[in-house]
Amino acid sequence: MTVLEIDGVGKAYGAGADAFTAIDEVSFTTHPGELACIVGPSGCGKTTLLRCVAGLLAPSTGTVRLDDTPVTAPPRAMALVFQDYSRSLLPWMTVHANVVLPLKARRIPRAHRDELARDALAAVGLDGHAHKHPWQMSGGMQQRAAIARALAYEPEILLLDEPFASVDAQTRADLEDLLLRVWTRTGLTVLLVTHDIDEAVYLGDRVVVLSRAPARVKEMVDIDLPRPRDQIGTKELPRFAHLRAHIFSSIKAESRGVDNDSPHTANPSPEPETGWNDNPGLPEPDPNGLAAAPTTGGD
Repeated sequence: MTVLEIDGVGKAYGAGADAFTAIDEVSFTTHPGELACIVGPSGCGKTTLLRCVAGLLAPSTGTVRLDDTPVTAPPRAMALVFQDYSRSLLPWMTVHANVVLPLKARRIPRAHRDELARDALAAVGLDGHAHKHPWQMSGGMQQRAAIARALAYEPEILLLDEPFASVDAQTRADLEDLLLRVWTRTGLTVLLVTHDIDEAVYLGDRVVVLSRAPARVKEMVDIDLPRPRDQIGTKELPRFAHLRAHIFSSIKAESRGVDNDSPHTANPSPEPETGWNDNPGLPEPDPNGLAAAPTTGGD
């Protein structure tokens, strides 16, 4: 059973000699309750793809289907968390007012939307900050508020576009664990775009690896790490290091311009116990388990 189907989606900007194809023939599906991550070379079209999935951009070719219904506009069953929390939250409104804003558009009675907002803020640890304005809180707290707004909307699918890229490493780790707790509690289907390979491996059930632009699906890597996951214990596993190195190598090959002939599903074989990796050309795993994150916008 699939909840989201991306079938041959392509997006081109312009026409004629000036046309630029950002993504081309991208196809994959997600299953109910799955947490899938999308990675790829910088500028390959990850954010463009997510906006097509969200109904914010019309694909030039192909279709996006949610529960077998074509997505032609932002659907009620989806919520999107943007990277730049400073522009997604309205600074003149309190946190509570920001969270209930989309609920007003759905004409939900005030008492019920206040209840939804309280529950969502409690879920992200902001139940004592509802009266504050975004500018009175740290970046990590602002992004928690943006996630709470999405949760209060009660979506079937949560889309996240580099949601933790603009915060420091420690806050990023906390927000990753927050997302896992929310996902476990709600059973949401999650599709997350990230530049951070460690983040994708740590969070995901599967990682969709895109090629260089115009993006296609290069491979889909099953993440067979045990759950629940832990920032220290999980990232110390040899299997984590091996999966991370495999995906890094795949993306690096794209950055060097190595052609990919056909998409496939990968489940890299476990690494021998004698060493984390026998290929000296691959980088050693980050001992802190966290990769540096860009602070600017998406693709």
